[in-house]
Amino acid sequence: MYKKFVIIIFLITLGSHAEPPTVWKDGEFLLWSYGKRYISPTDFCFALRYENERIGTPVCYEAGDWERDTTLSLYAKWLSTNLDPRLDPEDLRPRNAHVIEKLGKLKDNSLIFSTIKNDRAWFLLFDENSSEPKQIAIFPLTQDSARIARKLANDWFGGKPQRRLSDAEREAKEKEPDEYFAEQPMYDVWFGVGFGHTQGKIPLIPSSKYNRERNSKIKDYRNVRDTTSLWFFIKDSSPIYRAYIGGSLYDFIGLEFELRKSSHKAKVDRIDTIYIELDHWDFNRYELMLALEFMKVFMPTPQIEIEPYTSASVIYSFLTEDIKLNDGFTGSNSYKYRFSKKLESYYRGVAFTLGLRTAFFKNYAIDFRTGFANRGLPKEVIGSSTTDAFIAAGLEYHIRWK
Repeated sequence: MYKKFVIIIFLITLGSHAEPPTVWKDGEFLLWSYGKRYISPTDFCFALRYENERIGTPVCYEAGDWERDTTLSLYAKWLSTNLDPRLDPEDLRPRNAHVIEKLGKLKDNSLIFSTIKNDRAWFLLFDENSSEPKQIAIFPLTQDSARIARKLANDWFGGKPQRRLSDAEREAKEKEPDEYFAEQPMYDVWFGVGFGHTQGKIPLIPSSKYNRERNSKIKDYRNVRDTTSLWFFIKDSSPIYRAYIGGSLYDFIGLEFELRKSSHKAKVDRIDTIYIELDHWDFNRYELMLALEFMKVFMPTPQIEIEPYTSASVIYSFLTEDIKLNDGFTGSNSYKYRFSKKLESYYRGVAFTLGLRTAFFKNYAIDFRTGFANRGLPKEVIGSSTTDAFIAAGLEYHIRWK
């Protein structure tokens, strides 16, 4: 007849704010018992080497000085009396200054307290970082000590071991600033080229709102229904070509400078006979954009970074005219006084962008972004309020360092 054992194991951790136990290479382990000693030092050291081959040569011994100390013995008795699965580790924190001082002097030693209560074996892990138990485990008494030792060794000390610090190194570490101030900023500089598309219609806004602009035609080189938007004069839809450079700090905030070009044909009304002299009439738009970016970096794998971001940009927009008459024409009076003669030397505005940057192997990235922009001047001039939406993609090279 085979006996079946049902192993019930409860692991109570400190909470999300606590760090996991530190595993020291060639570490020392103190076994502190109240009542019956349930695990021998020999079994526990064997389990440590068996479960974690990188742990080196650990040393395990009975914490005799802890067991002989009257004050520590009173705390051990109090622990044994008050242990309950419903309690949090912080509820078991000692109040006596001598006990707290003793725990703080553990340095890189690990202290494992054990006792028996309610037919179960209790194990509590202490280290120098906190006076409350770092971990708590509960086992049925039917479980043999060797299996318990292996379970504890695997669950608590199965991680990557760290080199033990010398007294001088430990003293220097204690003088380091806290994690917030010691954090090294991550610098990221990128260069990119890309392409995209721009149009006067903003998505989700009814097309009827743009009928006047889209159906507008220039008569006699300057006459249109309205002059507030450049889209009454030139076609709003165009490919865009981009080159940009940017940088960020802490993978949170950054600046980007972009040069953007698009081409737009004049919306001439070919029914107007005056245009018989015209060969072509186009405008190139060059834009300088300085953006303030806010981003958040996610790393699903060490080789891939996903970075959603948003930005607000200041824009300076310049129009250059490309116009040519057919051979044999010198230009009518209307041609000489066409609307482009009254264009401003530049238009300024703002743009808002949402983007997603995906980086591979830290140095290479693909960028997708969309947004809208408005350009104009705070006075009644041609193109005093010109709005369009854009979507674009880019290839980037990143240089990152701390």
